[in-house]
Amino acid sequence: MPSTQTVPARRGAAAIVRVNQKIKIINTHGNQVVDTWVFALPSTSIGTPSSRLEAPLYPATFSASSSHYSTAANRAAAAPECMSMSHCRAKLLKLIPSVGDTLVSQKRAPLVKLIEDTSPGVHDTLIAACDRWRYAELGVEAYHESCTDNCWDALAALASDLGDSEKGEILQGLQTRMGGRVPDPFNLFMNIPVTQEGEGARRGVSFEGPLTKPGDYVVFQALRDVVVVMSACPQDVLNINGQRPVDAHFEVH
Repeated sequence: MPSTQTVPARRGAAAIVRVNQKIKIINTHGNQVVDTWVFALPSTSIGTPSSRLEAPLYPATFSASSSHYSTAANRAAAAPECMSMSHCRAKLLKLIPSVGDTLVSQKRAPLVKLIEDTSPGVHDTLIAACDRWRYAELGVEAYHESCTDNCWDALAALASDLGDSEKGEILQGLQTRMGGRVPDPFNLFMNIPVTQEGEGARRGVSFEGPLTKPGDYVVFQALRDVVVVMSACPQDVLNINGQRPVDAHFEVH
């Protein structure tokens, strides 16, 4: 049986999930949002042949046409792949992924598949990870943990655990290669209703408490070798965690 690992309250954790392995993310106490990111690992370094699903630099083009792309555009296109909520929405044509949906990178390549969800299925793909500037906006005048910092801290801790191995070196360089920008997360168990305001196409959103019960979980299957990063969101000003951040847990199967 796989061991159960903790995502500490207000902090983050990260785990390598190899192709066809599954990761179960558990809302242990029922009120905790878990910001979740997926970063692809290069198959040429640690992956198996079955995980070679990375997007080509020149998709659907002949090699002769590669000269039409600029150096600057190619440099950006060579950035590491990570799960992208905007690209998932475009692919799935829905705001919230559900069981059976494949989640894709910013290069529209498959990363993970959502294969089980015991919660009411209320998650969020619209809201950016909380950060130090968000808490300043909310009136916090001292240090406050954030999902953005938790993402990088969890990756750094995993890289440190791996030491000087090739996997460790890859993770150590990920923040630099990402340009220091944390991708928008898949906010598991986060309740952000989209509301109708007046007439026409105007819409609003609101920050509401979770609808989950203790022990609800989701399971993702890796479609290639990835690193999954999770943050037990430290938001305690708004009601998204019931203003009481607590531990979450995960298992790699």
